[in-house]
Amino acid sequence: MNDSGPRLLSPVAAERRAALAVVARQALVALVVAGIAGLGFGFSAARSALLGGGIGVAATLLFVIALFRYREGTSAARVAWSFYLGQALKVILTVALLALVFRSRGIAPLAVLAGYVATYLAYWFTPRGPASRW
Repeated sequence: MNDSGPRLLSPVAAERRAALAVVARQALVALVVAGIAGLGFGFSAARSALLGGGIGVAATLLFVIALFRYREGTSAARVAWSFYLGQALKVILTVALLALVFRSRGIAPLAVLAGYVATYLAYWFTPRGPASRW
């Protein structure tokens, strides 16, 4: 018999969905900050803020991918290793991309930092609560 009702997600799938929602909120914050920078300070500031925000989003997405790459039922040691690896990759990517952007011409350094810091704050202040399993 075909059940057409809502499908209940596993706890890992629900947490994966919640983590991706954080990334989506960070992307939205990056776009808003870039829009505000553009309205207030012009195209260069908007582009710079978007680059900074993009760095924050990319780093978090890399962390989420590393953390949730295993299937449900994977050993706790492997999951812990993924967490530490993901965090290390996040820091390395962030530093490398910020260094690359700050060496570029035509960027507004304060706007880059504003975009990055805004996504960083969105990461920490996005409500996580218990993830919905629906």
